[in-house]
Amino acid sequence: MKTFFFPLFALLVFTAPAYAQVQQYTAATDSDPEAKQLLETIRQKYDAYRTLTADFRLELAFPNQPVETQRGSMSRQGELVHFKLGNQEGIINDEAAYFILHASKEVQINDLPEPGEATGMLTPQTLFSFYEGNQYVLALQGTEQVDGRTLQVVELKPLDRDASDFTKLRLLVDERNKDIVRVKAFSRDGSTYTFHLDTTRGNTTLAADTFTFRKDNFPGYHVEDLRF
Repeated sequence: MKTFFFPLFALLVFTAPAYAQVQQYTAATDSDPEAKQLLETIRQKYDAYRTLTADFRLELAFPNQPVETQRGSMSRQGELVHFKLGNQEGIINDEAAYFILHASKEVQINDLPEPGEATGMLTPQTLFSFYEGNQYVLALQGTEQVDGRTLQVVELKPLDRDASDFTKLRLLVDERNKDIVRVKAFSRDGSTYTFHLDTTRGNTTLAADTFTFRKDNFPGYHVEDLRF
């Protein structure tokens, strides 16, 4: 099995109590047409950018424990991604996926995913594309007022619950500019995992080496090549 996704998320299982009405959904074509059109509008907007950068927060809320918050950033150019989250970092380029664990001074080099393998996974590198594909049934759930903004709420429930790492996601979208503002995943044990997109910028200028991994930049780090 290939190890591609950010190590933190390989350990998280996103599951949650499902509403009884989920049982009637058998295909992505059962989705709310308005929800499908909204996500298509978002996809077209982000895909039109030559580059995309974002600052975000990840909130990890476990039952009977204080909420843990980690700050991160992400840069994307096509399929190339460079992200940072807490004391971990990832670079995905045309050659491989590199995960840098600063706390343990370790670098893991992984194969790139097969086409479509990353679809449906909620990780820093898929924040703007996880909803693509036909894995979900979508429903528009009205709007919420947050900090003076009107946010449209979309719920995504995987069609194959046995194969999915989660059973429900909630996506909040700025009604005016169609930016993703928040993505929340619910776990069966009551845990929640929430990405807050604090700033999103399109067509920003990136350094030429943004998506380049150089071992010399990480002196003293153990490098483990896990590629087949």
